[in-house]
Amino acid sequence: MSDAVELENSDKSENGTSNTLYGSTSLGQSQQTTQKKEKMCFPSIFAGLGWLPISVGVFLGLSMIVPYCIAVGLGHVSPGFPYISDTGTEPPESCIFGQLLNLAALFAFATIFVRYKQINEYYQAVSGNVLKWNKAAVVVGSLAALGMSLVANFQETNMIIVHLIGATMCFALGFVYGFIQSLISYKVTPQHCSIHICRLRLALSIIATILFVSTMVFAGVANSQWDGTDPRKWLPEDGGFALHVVSTASEWGMAIAFLVFFFTFIGEFQKIEIAAEVKRCNRLLVADPLA
Repeated sequence: MSDAVELENSDKSENGTSNTLYGSTSLGQSQQTTQKKEKMCFPSIFAGLGWLPISVGVFLGLSMIVPYCIAVGLGHVSPGFPYISDTGTEPPESCIFGQLLNLAALFAFATIFVRYKQINEYYQAVSGNVLKWNKAAVVVGSLAALGMSLVANFQETNMIIVHLIGATMCFALGFVYGFIQSLISYKVTPQHCSIHICRLRLALSIIATILFVSTMVFAGVANSQWDGTDPRKWLPEDGGFALHVVSTASEWGMAIAFLVFFFTFIGEFQKIEIAAEVKRCNRLLVADPLA
């Protein structure tokens, strides 16, 4: 009988020693097992919101590459640097282009809004121009995301005016958003952002601005010299071909600059977590006496 009591006490002491952080019962073991499973099932990339800017870059890149490959394969565009929108004007690539670009616009808006809330959290007790610039950034960025959606839904062969308005909103307001975010990034350095990321964002914004001007200027000059039949199949003998290639290459470079710009937020977004608070609502049910 005494041996049984000693064995039981030794088990309790071992359980209490091995579960110092979780308690001396079997519940501690189950909590340890649950945490181990959670660490195994959820990679570190999903610990924060870094997947938001990653999604913007992935869908933006796919909206450029996949329609281009299909359009070139079907002979809808010339393989020598067409405009990005030219690769999404004819079905089936137009359907894929619109869907992927809409997803990129959705994740871009989500990224812009989360960034707005993040800066507000950093400076909620501080008065200054940072919060004003942050409000301006969310407005400008949201309009740029809307422009991206307009480009996706209104192809240039259907509604060229709306398409050009959307493209101008996306690119022009996009690099304005980049400059504002570069300024804000300098304000939160070094606590929340490294100086290298600030300089990278500023450099990408400057590059995007130069490429935007290059796209517009060379496109206007090339169109004045063009003498062909199909602008989506611009051939060297059609006139203004070299200027056309400079314009289209600038547009592709500008899109890549925006893609990389969103990737610079991955590290900061990994520190952000979203928690949903669920509250139970108890309502009194009053019976109808006449029922």
